[in-house]
Amino acid sequence: MPSISPDGKRIYYLLRVGAARHFLRGELWVADLASGQRSRLLPDFLIQHYAISADGQRVVFVAADDTGRYPVWVTTLNGRSSPRHVTAKGASRAYFAAGGYVFFVSADMGPKFIYRVKEDGTELQKIMDTSSEFSVSPDGKWVVTQGSGDMAMAIMVHSVDGGSPTLICGTCVGGPHVERSGAPCVSWSPDGKFFYLYFREFIYAIPLSPGQMLPPIPPAGFRSQNDVAALPGATLIAEQEAFPGPNPSLYAFIKLATHRNIYWVSVP
Repeated sequence: MPSISPDGKRIYYLLRVGAARHFLRGELWVADLASGQRSRLLPDFLIQHYAISADGQRVVFVAADDTGRYPVWVTTLNGRSSPRHVTAKGASRAYFAAGGYVFFVSADMGPKFIYRVKEDGTELQKIMDTSSEFSVSPDGKWVVTQGSGDMAMAIMVHSVDGGSPTLICGTCVGGPHVERSGAPCVSWSPDGKFFYLYFREFIYAIPLSPGQMLPPIPPAGFRSQNDVAALPGATLIAEQEAFPGPNPSLYAFIKLATHRNIYWVSVP
């Protein structure tokens, strides 16, 4: 789950450790891209999901605690303050949004809901129910979710103020990709200038007009790569399965390597 800092100088990632029973949990680490120096952050926490604030100074994260719950925390990245508990509700993902808000999706048994809460834990509000993971726009006005049932490969965008959702694309995504797990199908650059769309293993960076959080979306959604590529200024990111950064020229991607051992045993 790599994430590039808004200034493009550092990369954050989760490192699996022996205590992590789940493939997508680990310790939060940071690497300086100029020097290559690496350091571990938040050594007391095993993290399932995290997001860096738009100013690059704070992190919101979902921790796996000893009780089997997944509470949401916020803290500074410089280590000068202790992590602050946002909510005890179990969560699977959490994001910052404008106005001092945190959005998270519940991980409790039963129906799942997207919530909005102030960073100090006040003003908890249920936004909508969901059957999937989600992402949220930097201004906190739009929530993106994946469909369900016959629309399982569709991506929808919902206004936090209510109303009918808008179809972004009916067949955006294919099957799950374990190395890209944790990356949303739709995301934004920290400054809100680019809209990133993961479309059938290809990622497009779409510049946004000032004050807009969504590109022009056709009434029936994007049906092909050509539809997306035809948007003014749309740029295809070179690496498939990439994790976009603060602009289309800076992104993270994963290279897989296989390690095998040859053994010798005596035969009776």
